Amino acid sequence: MSHASRTADIEELVDELIALYLAQAADLREYAQAAVAGEGTVHLKRTLRHREVQRADLYCQFEQAAFPVSPALDLADQT
Repeated sequence: MSHASRTADIEELVDELIALYLAQAADLREYAQAAVAGEGTVHLKRTLRHREVQRADLYCQFEQAAFPVSPALDLADQT
């Protein structure tokens, strides 16, 4: 993969992570408001869990793209 392509992929993943973090913050705010108002929160809990799974997956993709491990470096870290 070319350097430019790799950089573009990383930038796209960062943009997706930012959007997801903002959505999670909005979800948490909505959850807190619903809880204080005594409203149902089951669907909000599901949404929060789903977004956290998405965030973890995206972050793994970001780590793999941004910090590729070469076999030689991996072996050096284990010693």
